[in-house]
Amino acid sequence: MATKKVKTSSRDSISTLPDEVLGQILSFLPTKLAASTTVLSKRWRNLFPLVHNLDFDPFMVISPNRIKPATGRSTYLDFMEDTLVLLRNSPIKKFSLTWSSLQNINHIIYSVLENGVLELHLSSSVCQCLLPGFFSKNLVKLTLSNGCYYQTKPPPGGVLFPSLKTLSLVLVCFPANAPVDLYESLLASPLLEEFNICDDHPHRAGWVKQVSGSSIRRMSIFYRSHNMKDHSCFVIKTPNLVYLDYSSYVAEDYVVQFDSLVEARLDLRLWKYYDFLPPKALYHGYDPSTDGPWGDATKLIAALSNVVTLYLSADTLEVFYSCSESMPEFNNLVKLSFESHKERCWQVLPLLLKKSPNLETLVIKGLVHEITDECGDVCVHKKKKTKKRCCLLACRVKVLKIYGYGGRWREVQQMRHFIENLKYLEVVKVKVQVDQQDKFLPLTNKLMKLLPETSSKCKIQFF
Repeated sequence: MATKKVKTSSRDSISTLPDEVLGQILSFLPTKLAASTTVLSKRWRNLFPLVHNLDFDPFMVISPNRIKPATGRSTYLDFMEDTLVLLRNSPIKKFSLTWSSLQNINHIIYSVLENGVLELHLSSSVCQCLLPGFFSKNLVKLTLSNGCYYQTKPPPGGVLFPSLKTLSLVLVCFPANAPVDLYESLLASPLLEEFNICDDHPHRAGWVKQVSGSSIRRMSIFYRSHNMKDHSCFVIKTPNLVYLDYSSYVAEDYVVQFDSLVEARLDLRLWKYYDFLPPKALYHGYDPSTDGPWGDATKLIAALSNVVTLYLSADTLEVFYSCSESMPEFNNLVKLSFESHKERCWQVLPLLLKKSPNLETLVIKGLVHEITDECGDVCVHKKKKTKKRCCLLACRVKVLKIYGYGGRWREVQQMRHFIENLKYLEVVKVKVQVDQQDKFLPLTNKLMKLLPETSSKCKIQFF
């Protein structure tokens, strides 16, 4: 039997694609790999200017900080400049740059800004200031990270980026001579919709703890200085904010304006659980000589009274409990989600449920928590001496969603308590704990038996 020859095309399938498609493919590749295609042929060299996403990192080259005698520049800087030459005046949509030397790279950044880049991400492991000229009419998204900060004086009108919609600052330290003015010049962008701040350095506070802007609609704050002096007062005036994600230690005072807030995620921490530096200097943490915890979240919690969706960490439950005497009414709250921890209590839940008359969905991430008498009848613990009406009976929750269910005796009893007392309950959704997947069927069967035999209104679903 004669062997049949397989016909092969003289051209590969990639080369048959249109230039525009190949340009899109190259834009998704690592920049070094995309640049290396220029040596394949004249066509590929001409394709490289179609790349619109660039991501430079020192790890792209060997010995990035080594100075080349011929140019007097580092290997990394030479690579960036050679790559940009290949692009000539081609439009760049997204430009990311990470550097770790003190060698000036401002001319690279200015070149990209003049090119009309829409998205710019800068990160430096050393303190590197961006000198005058750092502004753009086209920039829509900006991220400054780590040692990267700027000393640019605002142009006339005080707006550096008139088209900016998203601003992210990660461990950015502003110059000590005029930090507020420089910071506010960034927030002054009239189209700014999203602001993200991440400052988790324990001993160096780089953020000025102020946010003001009528155009901001989404905001994320992660601030973790271990010094109480850095938590004296937070000022947040964002009347059109609809989404807030806030993680920090409780401040001494708050000045806030959330007229339009719809969804809030809070991870607030009491200082009494986080004393970091021995000996425990009073200004570094909880003062045991006082009657209560340091800090007051009363004004912050009051500003959340109109939210529709609320997510609380286990620590935040205790912060809310510390403000029980001034707990506002959450008349618009439809969905409440909170996390549990074996060393944190649920004592604020009876009051919080009472203050949320229109609550429909309750999401609990973990049922195991610290049991105290102050938890009331929301949870199951030792039997009460006197019987009284359970606060869950008046709760109008229709959907109960449980994450991390492990099937322990306490968890089974807690589920029974919820099912028996949440009279408006229509569906219970349960996510079994990962390390209990091998016991999935026994756990689910036991839960199904908790449903009242006389009623088919409530259903249990597993996901």
